[in-house]
Amino acid sequence: AATGTQPSGYVTTLVEAGVGGDSDVEASDEVGFVWEVVTDNADNDGVNLQLNGEAFRLGARDVYFGIKLQADEATQDDFLVGLCISDTDLLGGMTDGVYFRKVDAGTGIATVAEKDSVETESTGEGTLVANTSITLEFYWDGTAVTFFVDGVDVGRVTANVPDDEALTPSIHFLTGEAVAHRMKVAWARAISIG
Repeated sequence: AATGTQPSGYVTTLVEAGVGGDSDVEASDEVGFVWEVVTDNADNDGVNLQLNGEAFRLGARDVYFGIKLQADEATQDDFLVGLCISDTDLLGGMTDGVYFRKVDAGTGIATVAEKDSVETESTGEGTLVANTSITLEFYWDGTAVTFFVDGVDVGRVTANVPDDEALTPSIHFLTGEAVAHRMKVAWARAISIG
């Protein structure tokens, strides 16, 4: 149900470094994708999306998060996807979350567990390729978070897992240059088990 700038059930915040205000979320007309995040054309323009309500806690229950996405540019964009505390500017610095992060000027994807603004980060766990789908997933089993890139286990983390905060599915996408960029989402899901 993605139409305009407010996908159904999400809190959407436009992140506008420029003056256009034209970053948007729209229904995808491409087979295999549900919606697309489209940035405006100033460096660091984009969209911050969070499912309405913090409903996932990394405690006794097992928790899964996954997303399949595709970006039109491999180097000149930034994204963050995962389960995070409510924040309208996730890439600007939040306090708690478990997520994947890719920053401007590189193609490497990092895995991050962050508790009270202290991160355990592992860089280069995946590589973004332009116009190529990638699946990013993690699983909390009650004691550790295991990260997966395209179905391959890329690491297990026990330090700085935010087990004292409720989190919500989160997506933040920015252009890294004065050119509009696009991230297509095939699916995103979060499941609490038990």
